[in-house]
Amino acid sequence: MEERKEEMGYSAIELLDKHDKGEIDDVIFLKDFGNAKVFYSTPFGDHKDGGQRLFLLPGPDNTGYHPVFTSQERLAQFYQNAGRVGFMAMNGSFVSVLETTMNINVNAPVKMGLIVDPGYYNVTVDVAALDTVLKIIKG
Repeated sequence: MEERKEEMGYSAIELLDKHDKGEIDDVIFLKDFGNAKVFYSTPFGDHKDGGQRLFLLPGPDNTGYHPVFTSQERLAQFYQNAGRVGFMAMNGSFVSVLETTMNINVNAPVKMGLIVDPGYYNVTVDVAALDTVLKIIKG
């Protein structure tokens, strides 16, 4: 049986690395990563050109991926590269961000999934999979 992070003390980065290398499957990864601390900002904000926009990565069927990060440094680097100014870094568990995203999606014109550390890892949660992922994490 695969060992869990609670037993081994894996960090969020170690979990992502193990998942990326195929050393742990999706279910084990999600159950353990659900409690990981992630950093994020609001999806809507100011751009350096003076306009405002959604800072989502494109998803399928007119949806977007809201980026979440394992460090404040990665968050700041991503938004600086995207031309975003004046953003606030917030943090919470991955599961709490999933729950908040589901609540926002109820009335949002553009539905959001999540992407973890874009450019570093290939972990995405599509809009259609939010509920399933939450059920896996919560067991």
